[in-house]
Amino acid sequence: MNILYLLPSYNLYGGTPKKTLDLIKHSHNPSFLYVWSKAYAEEFKQEFIDCDTVIYDNVSGRNVLRHVLNLLKIVDKHNIQIIQSQFFFGELLAGLIKLFRPKIKTIIAFVGSRSPGKVKRTILKSIYKKVDAFVYISKYVKKEKELVFPKLKKYNGYIIYNGTNKPKPDNDFEEAPSNNNFNLLCVSGLTKIKNVQVLIESMSMLLKLGHKSITLLVAGDGPEKENFELQIKEKNLQNNIKLLGYKKNIGMLLNKADVFVHPCYIEGFGIAVAEAMMAKKPIIVSNAGALPELITNNKTGLVVPPFKPLQWAEAIIRLKENKALCKKLAQQAKVHAEHTFSIKNYVDNYSQLYKTVVKQA
Repeated sequence: MNILYLLPSYNLYGGTPKKTLDLIKHSHNPSFLYVWSKAYAEEFKQEFIDCDTVIYDNVSGRNVLRHVLNLLKIVDKHNIQIIQSQFFFGELLAGLIKLFRPKIKTIIAFVGSRSPGKVKRTILKSIYKKVDAFVYISKYVKKEKELVFPKLKKYNGYIIYNGTNKPKPDNDFEEAPSNNNFNLLCVSGLTKIKNVQVLIESMSMLLKLGHKSITLLVAGDGPEKENFELQIKEKNLQNNIKLLGYKKNIGMLLNKADVFVHPCYIEGFGIAVAEAMMAKKPIIVSNAGALPELITNNKTGLVVPPFKPLQWAEAIIRLKENKALCKKLAQQAKVHAEHTFSIKNYVDNYSQLYKTVVKQA
């Protein structure tokens, strides 16, 4: 069956383009890609091209009519049977295509839990009536979406966890720590909800408690970067916290890390956590969002309140001083990830969904 994926950009630093690339790469279905901007094309477009997918990217901005006309031509030319999309603009485009080509099956994947504004909610309620299937990346996202759109409970909904592999390291990587410190790694956008600020507070506490040989590396970027840099400077943590910006080579960073930390308090899934599990790392996450679906406290990692820096510091010390616990948690995390969050499971679940949707009257 021919499947058309709609994406906002090629940004493989983000979870949605990455998991779409995995679907295209590992699925046996002919795949077509429509990217409604050319953001990050120079960095990542080639990776999509290498998958032998047919790609259309567009610079029509937010001109909905132009996008719809372009998409209708693509749908007709390639006999598209399924359109899969996410985010408000992608949902809008998929809904309009369904209006003009009612035989096409549409799948909306919810990749986060945040609620749209009143006007967008009104538009989406109309679109959702015609959608053939909804995918939720976690139980948490399903629960949150159904609170905003109660009628989703009546529609075809499927929970499909994201899949990933252990990131491959590139040895030619200067930012990988070469010191003898206890190294923490956080892979995260620098936004408020990602909650990196709690790590900054906990690092300050750790130094005051005499744990000076601890380094925190944060791979990611975002609007809070300047604010975090200021906090780090004010707390005199420049030697202990490094904001690296976006990094492609997460594999090497994971290889050098002693513990992976993820303090987000509104996390729809947490693909970086799944990658750390695959890399056999001891992990600390927030007891919030979907993260407790990935990590079970004291079994596959440690789970702590998102806004308690002292408890984060205590969890870090606990792992720093207990190598046996680190080893046990890391091993159990890897086993669980390979069973639950593998690329194979992810692709197989979607393949079954596609078959189910196409058979629907």
